[in-house]
Amino acid sequence: MTDTAFEKLLAENPWPETKGLVAWDYTLGGYGRDMVDEIIRTRKPRYMLEIGCFLCSSAKRWLSVEPDLRLVGVDPWSDHLIEQVQRYVGRPKLTREYPNMEDQKRFAADVERQGPFPTALANLRGFEGRFVPYRGLSPDALYELKDKGFEPELVYIDANKQAVDLEVCHELWPDAQITGDDWHWSRSKGFPMRDIVNAFADKYGFTVRAEHATWILER
Repeated sequence: MTDTAFEKLLAENPWPETKGLVAWDYTLGGYGRDMVDEIIRTRKPRYMLEIGCFLCSSAKRWLSVEPDLRLVGVDPWSDHLIEQVQRYVGRPKLTREYPNMEDQKRFAADVERQGPFPTALANLRGFEGRFVPYRGLSPDALYELKDKGFEPELVYIDANKQAVDLEVCHELWPDAQITGDDWHWSRSKGFPMRDIVNAFADKYGFTVRAEHATWILER
């Protein structure tokens, strides 16, 4: 059923034209994603869901690990990302990735000129048949995907640091393994994602494995 659902999602959610666009393989996420790589490599899930894609750098990573993996990415890719990217110019994380200030400015200018959605999909050229760009917000988009017959085996959450994302994923796909980002996000706020993940794990009997920014829920 999921094969048919995925093909239908591909048809219903066409890619924007990316020919001639500049691809920027930049991620906001931290380290530790090799743990997710290992899950993909050893357990070989056929279908994966990513909630919060930004410029699709992590999506590109997952798809590159396993040639048979198919991925649905949920993100609004709204124009507010233009201002968000502009705020990164000169900040430490973007500077580590692109030490040259002109490269940073060119990055922000390209996202503004091309638009966040086409820029993100330009980064995934070559994966057109394996990635569905599902524009929307969690949790509404998750219910829609369930109604359309999509059944992921692996879920990666990199969105708005809300418990509802975990709750709804577990409700809709109880057998899917749930992972995510932001374990070390915001020391000043007391690392709120850790509280969310640990509380969820206690409630449903999971254990948590975390490394740098990445966390994984396991039975």
